Amino acid sequence: MKSYHVKKALCAALAFYLAASAAAKPRSLNWRMRKKPLVSAETAAGVGSSSDTARPSESSATESAHLMAGRWDSEIRTAVENLIAERGRASAGYDPKAPPVAVLPWSDASVAGDPAELVFLRLVSEAKFKFSDSWWGIVPIVYGRQPTRAAYDGFVSLSSSVWTAQPGYHGWRKGMLSSYVGLCRGVGRKECRSYLARLWAGWRLDEAEDFAKETLAAEKNHSGSSQDIPGEAGDAAPLHARRGLRVIPEMRDLAAKLKSSGFDVWVVDDVSQPVLLASAGDYGVDPSRVYGVRNSTDGARMGAEILKPVPTRGGKVEIVQTALGRPADLVVGRDLADFDILNYGDGLRVVFDIDPGLVKKARERGWLVQKTFAR
Repeated sequence: MKSYHVKKALCAALAFYLAASAAAKPRSLNWRMRKKPLVSAETAAGVGSSSDTARPSESSATESAHLMAGRWDSEIRTAVENLIAERGRASAGYDPKAPPVAVLPWSDASVAGDPAELVFLRLVSEAKFKFSDSWWGIVPIVYGRQPTRAAYDGFVSLSSSVWTAQPGYHGWRKGMLSSYVGLCRGVGRKECRSYLARLWAGWRLDEAEDFAKETLAAEKNHSGSSQDIPGEAGDAAPLHARRGLRVIPEMRDLAAKLKSSGFDVWVVDDVSQPVLLASAGDYGVDPSRVYGVRNSTDGARMGAEILKPVPTRGGKVEIVQTALGRPADLVVGRDLADFDILNYGDGLRVVFDIDPGLVKKARERGWLVQKTFAR
């Protein structure tokens, strides 16, 4: 009996020891290599969760909301950072299905230079248009169609290596550039910017975008320069074409910080669609959020008509209303063509000090005025 009771006691002790060991099992020495528990996509993104697992992404989003100091006015920089903190991905009320929206202008605002005019200059200089009788019909008679076409006929059959020695070549270049300048001065910006887009008729959109990318890449080597365009030898009144395109670090950083903070970033401007797509790619803007002057289509190619709305003045508002159904949380404006989109809604509004008329309206409405980065 004694042996039996001893064995029973030993068994009880062993059972107690095993239970205690299981409860206090030490973690592996190589605990960093342990398999991590699966986390849902929503939790990993910090969406709809206040748990500890969501905090690292919220922290990184908050950190990324700080804009580079650069040339920002301190009040404006703080206002943008506060907007990101209040409405961005790290905020309590953030809704990924209806994210906050930012709308940016492009030429001479987000970049220094005008991509539309730069690509137009190359198209003219290399005579790269898809010429036909219908194409020539795009060039207004009142702004020099006939003499410009006669000048073109005088050199086009020759090798391009001798074009610059031909009087007709110089007459062609000045004639085409004058038609654009004349439309801008005589009719208005909306019409002349639409004209630049119409001249792409016959091009495929992807081919036009590739041409624009190549052109703008080369123009980054000509920043701040200009070029005279004489119509003939000894021309006393040559046209002056601006050259060069420069990325603006503050604006590229702004676009990146807005995107990383969950904002839906749009670029809406009166630049031909293939050119705007090519240029906005430098800032990582999603192509579906790039809205320029758009051509009708003729099969796989761009047509000669312009689709409405044209992205200037009230057309910008129409684009945002149609695409989003609500005003933007942040709008940056360049000139009076941006007044309507700035005045649509009550979000944060920032205006560059380029256009005195817009600056005056901005101060009357309490919008913030930033010294332009494009000079």
